[in-house]
Order: sequence, then structure tokens, then C-alpha cells
Amino acid sequence: MYIVFGNEIIDSEEIKAIIEDESPFRVDKDMSKGSKREDTLAYQVSISIDELNNILKEEYEIDEMDNEELFDEYMILTDEIGVELEELMPEGAILNARSYKWDNSEDVIRAVIVVAHEELGEMKLMDITKRLLTQAD
Repeated sequence: MYIVFGNEIIDSEEIKAIIEDESPFRVDKDMSKGSKREDTLAYQVSISIDELNNILKEEYEIDEMDNEELFDEYMILTDEIGVELEELMPEGAILNARSYKWDNSEDVIRAVIVVAHEELGEMKLMDITKRLLTQAD
């Protein structure tokens, strides 16, 4: 899907490739159409628990953490990694990343990533993210 990005037109497939090639995320679904906007990119992504454990092992004794503590750390870390994707996006991009689920069947954390041009504004970006979270899984 093509979106209007400032004065450019961007293909959501190009951004999907950047996310998959340059980060530990796997894009599960392009939600750009679901945003019901012509100026917003949105993706449902996942990151493996093994990947998150490798990062957490540097700071925590994960074997001593209970599931609730692990869940909190997984969600926080997923959001942090997601926000770092903004550096890989086209100039003028703003990004919001929100994790929402620990999928035990696939052993991944699921999240939604929304990208738009800075002209849209952070508040509108957060509103779009909230709406898309209700559509995810």
C-alpha cells in the first residue's frame, strides 16, 4: 500500500522490509489499511522471547524472575526496541510502538508499530495507535 508521507509517496512494503532486515521484529501483518488513513503506516509485529531473553540476561538473572516480572520486562523491552526503529525510518518520521500480548503458543511478544510524518503530530499518532491496538488479534 502506498501512503502520503510529507511530500513523498512511500510503499508500506519498503518499510516492512526495513523493519524485518534491520531489527529483531517479524512483521506479521500490514495494518496500514486498517488505520483508515492515507498518511499512516502500521504493522502488527512480533519478537521472539529468546531474543528478548538474550538482551535481558545482560542485566537480570532471568531464571530467578517470576512470570509477572518477566512479562513486564518483555513488554517494556519490546516497546524500547520498537521506538528505536524511528532511526531507520525516512526523515521526518515519527513512530509509536506498543506491545500488547505475550503469545505463549508461538513464544513471542506481539506489538503494533505506527509510523507517520511529523506533520501529523504525536497526539494523533497515539490516537491511531490506540485504535489499531483494538484491531490487533
